[in-house]
Amino acid sequence: MKRNSSATLRPVYSLFLFALASMLIFSCESSRVGPELPAPNPPVPPAQPLVLSGFVKDASNLTAINGATIRISNAGGTVLTSILTDNTGKYAYDVTNLNDNTLNLAASKAGYGFNSERASIEKESNSAAVGDILLSKVVSTSATVTPASGGTVSAPAQAGVSTAPVTVSVPPNAVSSNVVLSAAPISIAQVPAPADANTAILGAAQFGPSGTVFNVPVTISIPLASAMTPGATFPLQLLNETTGQYTNSGFTATVNSAGTSATAPVTHFTTYTIGSAVSITANPGTAVLGNFDYYQLSSGSGTKTFVSAQSSLTLSSGQLPAATLIAWLKQQNRLGIDFGKAQSLTVGGNFPTLPSNYQVNGVQVNPNVPGSGSWSYRWYVQQRTTPYTGSVTQQGSTQSFTASYIQWVLQPVKSAANPNGKTGWYWTSHNQGGVVSGPY
Repeated sequence: MKRNSSATLRPVYSLFLFALASMLIFSCESSRVGPELPAPNPPVPPAQPLVLSGFVKDASNLTAINGATIRISNAGGTVLTSILTDNTGKYAYDVTNLNDNTLNLAASKAGYGFNSERASIEKESNSAAVGDILLSKVVSTSATVTPASGGTVSAPAQAGVSTAPVTVSVPPNAVSSNVVLSAAPISIAQVPAPADANTAILGAAQFGPSGTVFNVPVTISIPLASAMTPGATFPLQLLNETTGQYTNSGFTATVNSAGTSATAPVTHFTTYTIGSAVSITANPGTAVLGNFDYYQLSSGSGTKTFVSAQSSLTLSSGQLPAATLIAWLKQQNRLGIDFGKAQSLTVGGNFPTLPSNYQVNGVQVNPNVPGSGSWSYRWYVQQRTTPYTGSVTQQGSTQSFTASYIQWVLQPVKSAANPNGKTGWYWTSHNQGGVVSGPY
């Protein structure tokens, strides 16, 4: 009997169709996107010390200054340590065990002026911030003097530093052999703050070689940053370049007939300054707050520097230049600010120690949010503009001034005392598409 071929092939077709359907179903199932598996909670980063670090740079080109000396003192003036910058101009000081909220940092190096900055320490946010310290080079002029005829040295006025020359007049027989002497003006914005808050430096100059002793007095002339009454006298002060301290030299400086310089007889060379009683009042107005920004760390260390717009200061009509008042305000450290440059705020440092309730068995957890995730710390900053009004009195003459000080300020850590604080701990959930919540 003859078989039906279609009946014979039917089982084969059925098997083929079943296999094809299975392949299509498997392919479709494989192409479906399944639920995202959350990443496991990361381990707790190790605790890090709180380190204050910053840079010393050349004011003319912002290049690093290697080997500058940094003297760190507390608000009471006690020197805590002296350290040197490395070849990147950087210095670092562990402040973990200090209880101070502010520190004063003074920088100096041979061939440069002096400058200082105030550092702020926020233990709660594990932040230690300080701006760059800028030093200006001291440009000197040299000349050879002889025993028989003496000689003169004259360093010309320098824009932004002095308005008159620094001079040395050496009489015959002042030196025992031919010697090369030098003189250089120093900007009053580049000298340490006097110990007396009501004293301001009117002029400063460096005479070398430092330590040179003369057989008879030589006459030096130092330019003044503000015109003074002709014939007025001031004590000539010695500036110790190592400690940044002033002492009375025992010599007296007399203002010349133009009121632009003061001359004094001296018997040895060093850095000399002229100081005067100056009374300054500065009253802040209501600050205006601006935009927010932040820097975040999830582990390790790092920093970010926020730079503000340039502050401003305007004086009423009178003889005192605005640049001189700006320098005096910084010298006296009355406000702890410098109107003469754009302000910077560096935040970050080391990742703060994770609170004990944010970790279990060495793994990061959030007791307030279920599921896996990881902690980060954010330092929030906000721009603030503070207006000032004030006056400055010297030699019986008073001028008023107005100023606008622009700076970035660190926002407080969220706490019971500061419920609206933005700085603090933030949690990134792994199973919610990276949703960030905080501060906690």
